[in-house]
Amino acid sequence: MVCAVALNGAAGTWAQNPAAGVSPPEAAPRTVEPKAGEVLQKMSDFYRGLQSLRLDLEVQLHMQADGLKQALTSSWAIALARPNRLAIRHTAGQGAFHFICDGSNTFVFFPANKRYLQQPALASIASYFEGETEPGNLLQHGIPFFATLISPQPYQQLLADVARVQYVGTEMWQGAECHRVRGLQKQFDWDMWLETGQQPLVRKVLMDMSKGMLAAAAAAPQMTNAQWQMEILFNRYDVNTPVAHAAFQFTPPVTAKKVATFRPQQQEEGPPPLLGKPAPALNLDLLDGGKLSLAKHQGQDVVVLDFWATWCGPCRRSLPVLAGVAARYHGRGVAVYAVNQREPVATIKDFLAKEKIILTVALDREGVAGEGYGVEGIPQTVVIGKDGVVQAVHVGFAPDLKETLCRQLDDLLAGKSLVTPAPPAAPASKPGL
Repeated sequence: MVCAVALNGAAGTWAQNPAAGVSPPEAAPRTVEPKAGEVLQKMSDFYRGLQSLRLDLEVQLHMQADGLKQALTSSWAIALARPNRLAIRHTAGQGAFHFICDGSNTFVFFPANKRYLQQPALASIASYFEGETEPGNLLQHGIPFFATLISPQPYQQLLADVARVQYVGTEMWQGAECHRVRGLQKQFDWDMWLETGQQPLVRKVLMDMSKGMLAAAAAAPQMTNAQWQMEILFNRYDVNTPVAHAAFQFTPPVTAKKVATFRPQQQEEGPPPLLGKPAPALNLDLLDGGKLSLAKHQGQDVVVLDFWATWCGPCRRSLPVLAGVAARYHGRGVAVYAVNQREPVATIKDFLAKEKIILTVALDREGVAGEGYGVEGIPQTVVIGKDGVVQAVHVGFAPDLKETLCRQLDDLLAGKSLVTPAPPAAPASKPGL
C-alpha cells in the first residue's frame, strides 16, 4: 500500500484512490427527495450552459486518528472557456499539478518530479470524460468535485452511487443564502451549499470520508476510528466573462522532462532512477536536536532513510518495522532515520509518544529532501551502502518488509553489493582522436 503525498481527492463520483486501500462503491438504489432533485437539476443545467468561468478553489483535508489531528490545504486557480480551453493551476499547498489545455495541446505538469505530458487537445472539455486518457483521468480525479460541475451531465455524475439525497434547508454562507443538500452513500457522505438565486453557484462541499476508512482498517487497525473530512471552498467566481487566451498558455520549465506517460515509475522506466547511483546529499535537523549529515556516514555506516508522515496509514504500519530494524542493528554499522515530510514538531512528537515508537527522526520541513529522492508516494524506504551508493528503494508497505531489509542489511554488512554501481561518465573525446 502506498499513501500518496499529494492530496488525492476524487471528482465525478468521488471514487476513492485505490492506493488508499478503498474499493469503488457498488451501485445502490437511489432515493432523491423532490426539493433536492429540483435544486441539483437547476445547478446541473446552469453549469452545462456556462461558456466561460474563472474560479479560486481551496481544498482542506482534515484528518484525526488515535487522538492526533492533521490538516492539509491546497489552493487552485481555474479558468475555463468552451469548447476546449481549460487551465487548472496549483497555487499553494499540497498536491501540486497543473492541467492546461490551450485549445491545441493539453499539458499535464507535476512540479515535484519536474515531468510533463503533452498530447493533442480534444475537441471539447466533455471529451475528457469519454474514453481512457491520462489527462482525462487526472481531470476527473485530480481535484474533488470540480470535474463533476464541468462534466457533460453534472446531475447524473453527482448522483452516481448515491443511495439517498436529502434537502436540508437554507443557510447563509459567506453572505449568500444557500440551499443545503446532503448525499448519503456507501463509502462517504457529502453536504453541498448552492446559492438560491438565479445563478445556483456551488459555494462549498463537505465530504465526510470516515466510513471509507473502515475498509482500510483491516490492513491498518489504527485507522478503525479515523475521521477524514474534506472541505472544498469555491471562493471567487467570474462566470460568462471572456477569458484572455494568456490564461491558458503553458511553457514547460527548462528543467522539466517531457514524458510519454505517467505510468508508475517501475513499469515505465524499470528500476528507480537513484538505484546504483550516489545518494543525494542530506543535511537535515533532527527532531531531538542535532543534524543528519549523510556525508558523515560515508565509509562507516549503511544508512536507511524512511520517508513518512503521521497521517499516512501505510507509514503507521512500516514505522514499527523500522524501529525494530534500528534496534536490531544498533551498534553494528547501520544508521536508520525516519524522514518526516512537512509536519509540525508537536504533531510528530505526540504521534511517537502515543505509539511508543523509538526512532531517530529527521525533519524534511519543506519536502526538499523528498523531492531530491524522487518521493512520489510514502512510505518510501531507501537503503544506502557505506560507499554512499543507493542499494535499494522500497515504495509502500509490504508484509515482508522486515525480512527484506534484514536480508539486504546483512548482505551489505558482509561486503556484498545489491546493485551494480552506475559507470562514470565517459570522458569527452579530444579532436583528432
